[in-house]
Amino acid sequence: MRRVEKKTGRPLRRRWFFRIVLPICLILSLYVLQRILIHFPDVGETYAKTGFIFFSFIPAKISSLVPISLSEVFIITLALSSPILIAWMIIRIRRACKQKRGKKCFFNIGSATAWILFSVYFLFMLLHGLNFTRYSLDEKLGFGKRKYSVEELQEVFAWVISGLNESREKCEEDENGVVTYPGGRYAFLSDLSDLYEESAKKFPTLKGNSARPKPVMVSHYWSYTYIVGLFFPFFAEPNINDDVPFVEMMYNACHEMSHLHGYAVENDANLAALVIALSSDCPELRYCGYYEAVELIIKDMVIAYNKDNDSLQEFLSRYPTVSGYFRDFNDARKYWLSIDPPEIVEKVSNAANDAYLKANQQKEGVKSYNMPTSIVADYYFIFVKGES
Repeated sequence: MRRVEKKTGRPLRRRWFFRIVLPICLILSLYVLQRILIHFPDVGETYAKTGFIFFSFIPAKISSLVPISLSEVFIITLALSSPILIAWMIIRIRRACKQKRGKKCFFNIGSATAWILFSVYFLFMLLHGLNFTRYSLDEKLGFGKRKYSVEELQEVFAWVISGLNESREKCEEDENGVVTYPGGRYAFLSDLSDLYEESAKKFPTLKGNSARPKPVMVSHYWSYTYIVGLFFPFFAEPNINDDVPFVEMMYNACHEMSHLHGYAVENDANLAALVIALSSDCPELRYCGYYEAVELIIKDMVIAYNKDNDSLQEFLSRYPTVSGYFRDFNDARKYWLSIDPPEIVEKVSNAANDAYLKANQQKEGVKSYNMPTSIVADYYFIFVKGES
């Protein structure tokens, strides 16, 4: 004999299944699906080039119409309203308990929570999560297939310094002699969508939807957690910390735009940002690519020189950089030295990001931001010299 709920006559077991058990099972199914698709990148690649572009198109277009960060408005509104919602919920629970309807109240709250969590997770998967399962970008570009000799890396370094000096000389400067953009930061963020798409024409795998990156009002406080950008998938919106030095902000904006173009893995988004910047016709954006490339190629050369620092320093001294580069470098260094957050803040931020990445099948966690070695050399020999 089955028990039934007195008022509606519905079997209690059936109500529990559809309102509690089913959404929990669906959440677990989505997680398992992502875990399975990691091993089938063909499926993830197909989705990124079809389904993701389709589902993110309207949110990206709506987001671009609004000049402020919708993500920031949503998160702040949610944070401010949460105490009110929690207080309202507590009042309802107490009232229900007094009227001996406590079980039903908890059941309804549990049901609503379960379905809301499923809906949020489902949208996350459609608009970002499944993109973790596609091929890596370096693999799509043909990178990582060879090792380079010291002489080849020296050639790449000479090219980087030449490009750095040439592009920096063409850049706009602010009153402190630091690189900026005609019209300032907001003008750059407004133009970035077009600049990104112009570079992406040369690399079909980077094509996708585009949207205006949004500066956030709490940028300065973001810096204390070392957050320099955030892609909010529910609005398909790249959010940018515009308090950081301009040369870094340009690269960070390209990184977040790359998430919108379907590259969820952090080192893929970093690589996409580098490729977009290096191939740009905009001198400021191209300079930010070379600015990042200098550090990357030097790391490769340190390994290639096998701790022979004297020989390495002697070679590097042959290629002086323009003074503007040092002003930009010192400006960035000075900024980050001024940011002195409590250690607990940094640890919590890092742990949260690490857990998020690992939950999305990125076993290396925050280490997945690190790009593979020889990335700059691969770009040079494949796309500059035209060698395979």
